This record gives sequence, C-alpha cells and structure tokens, in this order.
Amino acid sequence: RTFDPSGKINAAATGRGMTLNANYGRSLKTIGEEHRFLDAVEMRELTGSSYYLGGLYTPGTVMIQPADYIRGFAAGLASKVDMFERSPVLKLERLGRTWKAFSRNGTVTAPKVILGVNGHIDDFGYFRGRLMHIFTYASMTAPFTSKSTGKDRWALLPADPMGATVRKISSDGSSRIVIRTRFTYDWAVQVSEKRLAGIAAEQRASLDARFPDLKDVPFEYVWAGRLCLSRNHVPAFGEIEEGLYS
Repeated sequence: RTFDPSGKINAAATGRGMTLNANYGRSLKTIGEEHRFLDAVEMRELTGSSYYLGGLYTPGTVMIQPADYIRGFAAGLASKVDMFERSPVLKLERLGRTWKAFSRNGTVTAPKVILGVNGHIDDFGYFRGRLMHIFTYASMTAPFTSKSTGKDRWALLPADPMGATVRKISSDGSSRIVIRTRFTYDWAVQVSEKRLAGIAAEQRASLDARFPDLKDVPFEYVWAGRLCLSRNHVPAFGEIEEGLYS
C-alpha cells in the first residue's frame, strides 16, 4: 500500500521519553492537531510488550512506501519523459549553456541537471568538507508465528530521538519485526561487515529486551543506510553552477 493513513505512535520507554511526549502533546494541542496518549496497558495490548511506559498517537499522519511511491511517480511521468534505468552517469560535462551526461551506452544533453545523489555530491566536487556521512542501521527477523507480539501490524517511533524504531509486519499467517537503532559517522561513505555485525548484536539485545519470547527467532536481514547532513544543518541545496542543481 503506497499511501497508508495509519497514524503514528511515539513510544516512550523511559521517564525522559514520557516527558518528551508530554511536551509534544502540548505543542499539538496548541496547533489544534488531533492526538491521544496511550498508557502502558494500551501499549502492551498493541505490541504484546511490557517494555513501554506509554505512547502518543497522532492519527493525522500517514505512512508512505517509498519504493512504491517512486515507481508510481515514474509511471505517471512515463508518457512525457524518457527514463534510463541501470545507466549510471560516469561523467558530467558543461558544454556551453548545456550539460552532457555520459554513460556506458550513450549520452544525454540538457540545459538543466538535478544531481539527486545525496552525500555523493562531494564526489562531484561540491560541498567538500561541509557534509557529514551518517549511517543508520536496521535488522529484520525471520518470519515467526508467535502470538506474543500483539496486533498483526504496528509501527513505533521513539519519543526520545536516541531510542529505537520498531515495526511489525504480517502477511500469509506469519510476522516479522524490524528494529532500527544506532547511527555512526563514516567519512569513507561505507561500513565494514565487522561494523554491521557489531550493530546487529546491539539490535539483538534491544529486540530481546522488548520481546524475550522471540529470543530464538534470528535476524534474517541486517543492513545500513546512508544519510547525509550538513555540518551546520543548512541544506546543501540549490543552484551550484548555471543550470546545475543539488
């Protein structure tokens, strides 16, 4: 489902998290945004876990499946644009008032180019020394049929930004849990298998603390994702040369 009006839950597992949710609730009340506080019993009914002290539910938010969204967006544009997939640009060159992109099998010329390359913008020579390359990490369990994890489908964001994002997905009679926590700064824009294994062990401990009944369910997938931030929190965005945008 590409666009799911499922709402959002900020889950609190500590006193600090409860305070942050209370503050957030006051802000939502000020702007007239619908919200509801969940107590520990309600959180346990939802997730099957006694780990959480409470939560803050905001029904006005939605969940977007990003891969589905991009595919749909591309399909909507298909009659008006040419798309070249699996055609990495190996070189970008300025020719007068136009830009020429070179790939292995051909070239594309355009008056304007958007570099949608996230942190790799500094590989093109722009914003060097001004960006931070951050990796976030996630692990997904193998399928399981345990009834100890509450309702079939739920997703939790941490009330405390240093907490863990946890999501349960179910289909065909089985479920998985995805947990995301920890981040690292890696200037080399890549992480080692050793780093990934170490993070996975920490995420295993986080999962076991929430769902001890799943201690024998292994992680089937573990991965890292790139996130780029500027060093002063100002976006590396805009026209960086005539007709060239980041």
